[in-house]
Amino acid sequence: MSDLKFTTAGDFLESQTRYDARFIAAMDHSGGSTGGVLERYGREYTEENKMDRVHEMRMRMVNSPDFNDTNVWAAILYKDTVTRGMVNELADKGIDSFLKIDDGCEENGMLKQFPVKQILEFATDGLGEPIYGTKMRSIIKSIDMVEPILKQQFTLAHTIQEYGLMPIVEPEVPIDHEDKELIEHELYDALEKHLFGKDYQVILKLTPPEVPNLYHNLTSKHSVNRIVFLSGGYATAEACRRLSMNHDVTASFSRALSEGLNHNQTDAEFNAKISQNIRMIVDATSR
Repeated sequence: MSDLKFTTAGDFLESQTRYDARFIAAMDHSGGSTGGVLERYGREYTEENKMDRVHEMRMRMVNSPDFNDTNVWAAILYKDTVTRGMVNELADKGIDSFLKIDDGCEENGMLKQFPVKQILEFATDGLGEPIYGTKMRSIIKSIDMVEPILKQQFTLAHTIQEYGLMPIVEPEVPIDHEDKELIEHELYDALEKHLFGKDYQVILKLTPPEVPNLYHNLTSKHSVNRIVFLSGGYATAEACRRLSMNHDVTASFSRALSEGLNHNQTDAEFNAKISQNIRMIVDATSR
């Protein structure tokens, strides 16, 4: 299946048992991006009610029959969704939850300063079912920002794991960047360096690379729980095509998961469409 080399049989077995083909549903749109989500969904909104409206959409997704623990391992949530009880709703379906903790990016793609300890205390203060981990997204806009972004992400990851949470490290490479492949090779080398010697695990959420299986050797690292790919603006079919070309990784899709969903669809139409998207994602991880 791959050309990955393992130093011992134990390393091979650990890698195999660690791989989980189920995907992570990215449902963590913040106040800034929610308007675009609702427009694609065909739902009218105001600034005052947009978080209510997007929560209704998310609940409709979660309550669809194929949004279950056979297909979905976890969901990434925004704080507003957590306070509305979504963690418990997901736990009832056997699905874990991650909390988006960042406040967006600076112009250079680095994470904006945010109250790290305050939000980690929120994540662990017993709101019901426990939150499994956290997610923070940076954007790599140039090759010289790879190292600063990873240094910031892994510094935060160290703090996050001290709270008993699993950090998702997400250094996104924009899908339309003219130097995408060059940045990805630099990112791979830098990730190897930052992962070396870590005594805790992270989940890597990465843009599907131009070179298939570029990141595959990282899946065997003891410090990597798993690798998931973001959809990054690709249509569902293209995101799944790129995912299928890579071994031992799965998805953490947002737009590609909700593509084609509309507020005016009947429940039968809505469920059929999201089931189609889920099936495409699951099939892409099984090839």
